[in-house]
Amino acid sequence: MRSIFARVVLWSLGTFALSLVAYWALTRTLERRGPGEGDPIRGIIEMVEDDLSRAYEEGGSGRLAEQLRKLDSYLPGEHLLTDEKGRDLISGADRSDLLKPGSHHSGPPRLADGRIVLIPPRGNGRRYRFVTLIRPWFDRPNILPYYGAVVLVIAGMGAVLAMHLAVPLRQLRRVMDRFGQGDLAARSGSTRRDEIGELSRSFDKMAGRIETLLVAERRLLQDVSHELRSPLTRLDVAVELAITSDDPGPSLARIRRDIDRLTVLVNELLQLTRAEGDPAVLDLEEIRMDELSQGLLDDCEVEAQTKGCRLVLHAEKSCSVLGERELLRRAVENVVRNAIRHAPESTPVEVNLEAGAESVRITVRDHGPGVPEELLPNIFEPFFRVEGHRSRSSGGIGLGLAIARRAVALHHGRITARNAAPGLAVTIDLPTTSAGR
Repeated sequence: MRSIFARVVLWSLGTFALSLVAYWALTRTLERRGPGEGDPIRGIIEMVEDDLSRAYEEGGSGRLAEQLRKLDSYLPGEHLLTDEKGRDLISGADRSDLLKPGSHHSGPPRLADGRIVLIPPRGNGRRYRFVTLIRPWFDRPNILPYYGAVVLVIAGMGAVLAMHLAVPLRQLRRVMDRFGQGDLAARSGSTRRDEIGELSRSFDKMAGRIETLLVAERRLLQDVSHELRSPLTRLDVAVELAITSDDPGPSLARIRRDIDRLTVLVNELLQLTRAEGDPAVLDLEEIRMDELSQGLLDDCEVEAQTKGCRLVLHAEKSCSVLGERELLRRAVENVVRNAIRHAPESTPVEVNLEAGAESVRITVRDHGPGVPEELLPNIFEPFFRVEGHRSRSSGGIGLGLAIARRAVALHHGRITARNAAPGLAVTIDLPTTSAGR
């Protein structure tokens, strides 16, 4: 059976049926055992038997009949008083068959109509026998409607519980089907506080991450297509000119520039892909960030001199992080080269290294035009450029900071940017070796 609704309803009815059978079996067992020694019910029955015996001895059958009618009005069943041989003291009828024990001496006998014969144990000096003929509650036909009502109530409660469980699961299944068919905005929006609600919210989070990744991938493909279209078109024109021109020098130079640009673009894309790789395959080691920063500044010195700016490193003390050296170097280098690219002539590019108890902070600041405040969150997106400030003419293709952000994220760090007035300050926070462990 695959339906939770049907399972819950049938389980509820099955539980009720099992409880009923167990109660019936327990009642039958207690009936067969009868009142035991010291049982208060046995004492009450014996007391009633003594009262009836006294009434018969003092007032005869008339007084006894009056007492039995009163007893019938208070207690269910038919009540008799017989002598030792089983003769009814009122009607004189032979009721000796009622005094016989049940089958295999296992308890009180049953009559053909289903009534049970209850007789208190014979005590010392007792001359009369008190007999009660009673129908068990589970043998009474008028009780069946009550059973039916209970079954309906339990079935209704089971149906409500089943709907409470099955309806949200069906809704979640429909949402998942919509998402699987391409509706990336499909969400359950569940507000339940139980496990089904947690499952629905987990799906919503997963769907949000998948939507973000797919949208980013589509945008990346569009951006890559756009970036490749222009240099490929120019290459096609330059090749045609080189073939038909008497002097192919300028055309070949243009071809070389476009090939270099395509090479840079492909290399950046490879770095971006590597930065998005599986963190489990990273080759982690303990890295001295002060030494790494000094080394990459030495490598960038020639580029800074060509631009007319200078590089300045401020490091308070040595500090280490646990990570992959090449990825971290690439992240910091991209930020530094971005700052060099936009630094005005004769201004410093400052790299500050601060070591804390749980993190290492690297701040790279230039003194350029900065970025409009509303565009600051976008500068770490692939192929993003601020027109009029950090544009194509500055030499970047908009992947350096995106690579830096993803490399830092792989190391459980954070990268942010703010306007330093003047210039832009990019801050990288990385957990230290002790915090990483």
